Amino acid sequence: MPTRPARQPSAFVTEPTDNSPRDYSQAVPKADKQAVRETHCSVPANEEASAVTSDFEPKNRFLSALPPAELARLRPSLTFHRLPQGLVLQEPEQRIEHVHFIDGGMISLVAMMQDGSAIETATLGREAILGSLAALGQHRAGTRAIVQIDATAWRMPVADFRAAIEQSALLRKMALLSSELTLAQMQQTAACNALHTADRRLCRWIVQVRDRIDDDVIRLTHDFLAQMLAVRRPTVSLIAYGLQQAGLIRYQRGKISILDRGGLERGACECVGALREKTTRIIAELG
Repeated sequence: MPTRPARQPSAFVTEPTDNSPRDYSQAVPKADKQAVRETHCSVPANEEASAVTSDFEPKNRFLSALPPAELARLRPSLTFHRLPQGLVLQEPEQRIEHVHFIDGGMISLVAMMQDGSAIETATLGREAILGSLAALGQHRAGTRAIVQIDATAWRMPVADFRAAIEQSALLRKMALLSSELTLAQMQQTAACNALHTADRRLCRWIVQVRDRIDDDVIRLTHDFLAQMLAVRRPTVSLIAYGLQQAGLIRYQRGKISILDRGGLERGACECVGALREKTTRIIAELG
């Protein structure tokens, strides 16, 4: 019986906002994986910034859709957290201890393979609640969740969230709708990766990031783009060069600056509109 390959330890790091994102998505050649590992520091993978005091003005779309009375049930247990790039929020099979109402930035869900390779299955922003399904039972994580772009979130213990939804049918509905939306995003991403060209997928990804971070500058590396699109690094450079020549972006090492958002939307695949429609429809059901 073949021996299962040893899995490489996680080494994601916390970094300042203005540094390039670390690589973690699609499978890459062995030499590239080793180079990525060697760039990581020895900072604990799950080191999280301390909670900070903040006025309660949530940008998370599920929290914003709740009536005041339901929001009041959650407020005593919610704390505002800054989640630095590279922070691992959950690992596969790990018991989920906290629910995160994402308020800004972006978090990736990543499926891990036995040989240590990984593939991104969904990106979550302020339209998402990470860990909401745990409120309905003793749920364990199915994927790794990593902060891809510096994020903020309102966090509460799963036990407190479970107690709140036991008192409110609307909060229980919110937990189910959040899980439905995450599943819809994962399904759309799988179809997009299988059926659409790399240039259209890149346009789609840039537009989706822009929707979530409210910034025309996206910091990431050639290697990350290659992993995300499941193509070789020279292909990434060729696609980015084409978008730059078309006046849609300015592409520099570790940074994409959006110059023509409308043009990117026209160049993106249908998944941009499909995901927006699903997000709007599902959150509207909460009302």
